[in-house]
Amino acid sequence: MAKKIIGYGNFFCWNCGNRIEKRKKTCPNCGSIYSGDGKYGNVQALGAGGIGWSNNVNHYSLKKYFKNDRKYSFIWLIGISIIVPAIMLLSGEIDFDSEGIMVIGGILAVFWGTGLLFIFKKGANEPDWDGIVKDKKVFQKTRRKKDSEGKAYTEEYKEFIVYIRKQNNDIFELKDEDSARYDYFNIGDYLHYHGVKYLNYFEKYDKSLDTIIFCASCRNICDIRDNYCERCGCILLN
Repeated sequence: MAKKIIGYGNFFCWNCGNRIEKRKKTCPNCGSIYSGDGKYGNVQALGAGGIGWSNNVNHYSLKKYFKNDRKYSFIWLIGISIIVPAIMLLSGEIDFDSEGIMVIGGILAVFWGTGLLFIFKKGANEPDWDGIVKDKKVFQKTRRKKDSEGKAYTEEYKEFIVYIRKQNNDIFELKDEDSARYDYFNIGDYLHYHGVKYLNYFEKYDKSLDTIIFCASCRNICDIRDNYCERCGCILLN
């Protein structure tokens, strides 16, 4: 049977985590309906979430996703390192001489420096800690950017901040430019931050009143009744 590898929509069964079979409406592995009416039977979203910390934090799917994500990031960097110089040389923007080689080297150094910083910062081990959401605020801000022609302009954006008081009384500011996590966390929520490198994830203690949950790996917003993320196939911390 053909597995769904590329395309749009979902790629994994929400119930067992197996990759979706093309042209199938139900999962051959567990029998669950992939989508549509009756997907969850009579189970309502509200109340489907549990109370307490998840037992899934050491699941192999989370570690596998992290490993693959880092591998593909390095492949992307290598690909860019080949494609960009090739385009510049073929377009005649630079010549293949000592000056051109220096220009290419400088560009690649910037690519690799930025890429490696992003890869290792994203996958760094941090201490675990508990905290309580104390406040939430939205700020209207502006910043200077440049368009495709290099002309500067002012961009307006919103910054959503969730203030979390840690057990040592320090305040952690969870900042985003979209409202997804801002809307998900409520004042008074008791949270645990999983600092292990393959998670870096904020988990609610009480999920019983939630209808959604964030995937700890790809950050996709999932139905609280799902066992696995339908986008990346990782187990959910519900």
